[in-house]
This record gives sequence, C-alpha cells and structure tokens, in this order.
Amino acid sequence: MSLIISLLVITGIVWFLKINTADNKARKDAIQVEASIEKVNCKQRLKGDKSLVAVAYKGQVYYIFFKNEKDCNKYKENQKVTAYFSKTYNKLYLDL
Repeated sequence: MSLIISLLVITGIVWFLKINTADNKARKDAIQVEASIEKVNCKQRLKGDKSLVAVAYKGQVYYIFFKNEKDCNKYKENQKVTAYFSKTYNKLYLDL
C-alpha cells in the first residue's frame, strides 16, 4: 500500500515540474500583443472560487483565472489591454 502511495506522490511531483517548466518557457518566449477583454466575472461566492477574464486575440478567446477578486477588478469588458502571447505553447498571459 505504501508503495502505491509513494508512486502516486512521485508521479504528482514529476507532473507538476513538467507543467511548471513548460509554463516558464512559454512566458519567456511570449511576445507583446494587444488584445481585448470579452467577458469579466470577478465575483467569488465560495472560498475556492476563482475570478475569470475572457480575452480575445486573433479570433480566439483565452480564459485567464485569478485567485483573488482584487486582481480581476482591474479589467473591464471591451477594454483594450497589453497581453503576452506564446506562439509555441498557444498561451496568452495578461502579465509576465
């Protein structure tokens, strides 16, 4: 039983490091672009809820989640923002 738990823990750690490395690489090669805010939903009713901002860039909509409502409140619908886009990983960031 402890062997199974150990394998699950190791798998989780490797998976996290792999995702974190890919995210860091995507942020490094990101280019500065102009995008527009499509939808903003900052209300958090429960403790685990996240705020959502939908950003449109080149005909695609990217969803960006915020842990706290305060960061989300900076954005308004139809607002033009400076974003960062990684072509390699097809990811959009509002900040690096």
